[in-house]
Amino acid sequence: MDYMNHLERIYENLEEDKVELAVMACLRIARISKDYLNAAYFFRELYPNKKEVARFILDDTSHLKKDAYKFILETSFDRWINTRTLEFSFPNEDDDYRDEEQSVLLVAVGEIDSEIEQCDGMISDLQIPQGMGEFDTAAFTDHQKNHVRLRRRALQTIRSRIRTRCLSYSIQIENQLNTQSKNQKILETVQNEVNNYYKSRSKDIYEKLHKAATLATSTDPEDSALLLTEVRRGLKAVADYYFPPVHGMHKCIDGMKRQLGEEQYLNRLQEFLAKSLRTSASKELLESELEYLVKFIRRLNNIASKGVHSSVTLSESRQGLIGLYFSLFNISQYLNEKEK
Repeated sequence: MDYMNHLERIYENLEEDKVELAVMACLRIARISKDYLNAAYFFRELYPNKKEVARFILDDTSHLKKDAYKFILETSFDRWINTRTLEFSFPNEDDDYRDEEQSVLLVAVGEIDSEIEQCDGMISDLQIPQGMGEFDTAAFTDHQKNHVRLRRRALQTIRSRIRTRCLSYSIQIENQLNTQSKNQKILETVQNEVNNYYKSRSKDIYEKLHKAATLATSTDPEDSALLLTEVRRGLKAVADYYFPPVHGMHKCIDGMKRQLGEEQYLNRLQEFLAKSLRTSASKELLESELEYLVKFIRRLNNIASKGVHSSVTLSESRQGLIGLYFSLFNISQYLNEKEK
């Protein structure tokens, strides 16, 4: 989805004072981005009916837990009521007693403009009952007009609040997209440098990274297992390049004896780093980063080895690939410095 185009549409609608259309555009962005809480709020603005709102939220959040559904239902209602809670109340027909229930005006955003027009028309077309005295006429006119004007003021206040909320939401999404864009550029820089580094050193590593990166762009959930496999193969290719397999038990730098054969590529990679980083100022950072990646890959390996590939999501496999790229980036930066 091209979020920027939809954001531009929101801004255009707000500039043209088309608040209902702005709310609809906000609802669309919220639903597609799976922002269920704001989607529920903007839906309430369009369709205040409780049953319709409950059905809408349930349809969108059926995959979430009941507590999440309840939170979205209640919080969106609180926000909606807050938008319509006035700082003044409408006077009672008999006196100016403040009725707290009348300080909340429940009206759909699509009805506000027409109601404001009706209020303007009522003020202009106010009919004075026949036979009413001069003072009674003045009192009656003031009372009726003041009541209509108060409702018009309430409608304008709510309309302004909704408009502000749409603007605030669009700014929030725009800032979020800008941050994501910066993060994406960082990831692209890391990916590019790692690919170039290994392109000139190991064709096997480069090809496996390239294949994994291609799979990461897939939208097919079935590709999660294939991506996980390529991430593992990429890690193994890196281990084979830096620390080829050895037969039998091997005494590691920490004094422990371990197998560092063909299948123990994670052990081999950890041993290579433990030896290479003995004099590095970045030792703790690189070791902790690789340790996290290794634990993450081992967990995914355990899931995949049970034959339940569907339990490994595409998102998790992508996280594994991103972790691999950042680890290789730091390793390559360290080795470059070491070579100088």
